[in-house]
Amino acid sequence: MNTLPAPVRGLLQLLLGAIPDPPLSEDEHRALGELADRTHCTLLLAGDVIACPTLAKNAERRRRMWLAYDEAAGVLSRRGIEFVLLKGFTHEADFGIDPARRYQSDIDLLCRPGDIAGAQATLQEAGYRPHGSADLSANHARPLVKPSDWQWHGDYFDPELPISIELHHALWSGGRDRIRAPGTEEFWDRRTQLSIEGRLLPALAEPDRIAFAALHVFRHILRNNASPAHTFELAKALHQRTGNATFWETWTRWHPPELRALQAIAFQFARRWFACELSPEAGGEWRALPERIHNWFRNYEFSPLANLIEPNKDALWLHLALLPRWIDRLAVASDRLIPLRLPRTEEHASLVSRGRYHAVALARTLLKVSRRRLAPSTASQTSD
Repeated sequence: MNTLPAPVRGLLQLLLGAIPDPPLSEDEHRALGELADRTHCTLLLAGDVIACPTLAKNAERRRRMWLAYDEAAGVLSRRGIEFVLLKGFTHEADFGIDPARRYQSDIDLLCRPGDIAGAQATLQEAGYRPHGSADLSANHARPLVKPSDWQWHGDYFDPELPISIELHHALWSGGRDRIRAPGTEEFWDRRTQLSIEGRLLPALAEPDRIAFAALHVFRHILRNNASPAHTFELAKALHQRTGNATFWETWTRWHPPELRALQAIAFQFARRWFACELSPEAGGEWRALPERIHNWFRNYEFSPLANLIEPNKDALWLHLALLPRWIDRLAVASDRLIPLRLPRTEEHASLVSRGRYHAVALARTLLKVSRRRLAPSTASQTSD
């Protein structure tokens, strides 16, 4: 951890309930505060003065989030459209996070693929409109947002920040990442209900909620967009279930080996970043992973966090180590190292910063490639 940029190291230590050591300079502490806000970790810094000003804002945002959920759930239910609430409020039931300190940016709903068009039309009748010019994910269409004149003023916890609704038709899509997650298609048939703040919320069954939370953490890391808040939340959930043999027996029985393996990788990030305990079953899945995965963690376990401040593409080596076919490795490496998509006109403002990020990350990646040639034991982990 000592090799991490000081603001990232300090953030991890605060999340673990420790005082940053060595102490941060004034500039580093300021950078830590910006990082905590940007990654929505500020609320999780319980007992630290950095969290206090945001609590009232988050309470108001939660109130607005509940209103938005109630409206969406009402109009969809009246049309007979079934859905499952993903993440969000369903993580407050048994993930060990104080709801007052949990930030929620949007509302994610899983529908049957055949119901997506009807759900979109229903929400548009309620005043929502597609936001942006393209789908952000292969799992869901463009977010739906009610039109407003809201403007960004640099406050990540602004209660009036528009609430978007994302309609998912799948829990995982392996097209771009070339990684399959078999078994997720069965989650819908095991859905259940959770009682939260006087409401019955349609949710994934408990083992599947943990699985989806792990896949969410894993996908963000692969995409060089690690979320310390989501990983911290996963760590808390795993810690609470360490000795729950019934839960882990069901988890093992429901999820095929390939799906358990992907979760085991996310679990390992949670364990190494936030020192959570793992059950014997989760530990066994980790030990069963190929040595090349273990070797990546020995070298780069904190790289996704360092990337939040100092660009790197070390997660690419983990990604490639998971792909047995050279054609898949080539496609993923090309996509990650040399993004070929041209920016749209409305994206021009961020083109320079994104270009700088990829240039710096690519330079560091190429430097590490040259170093890997001097370390056969590392380089061989991503070869056939």
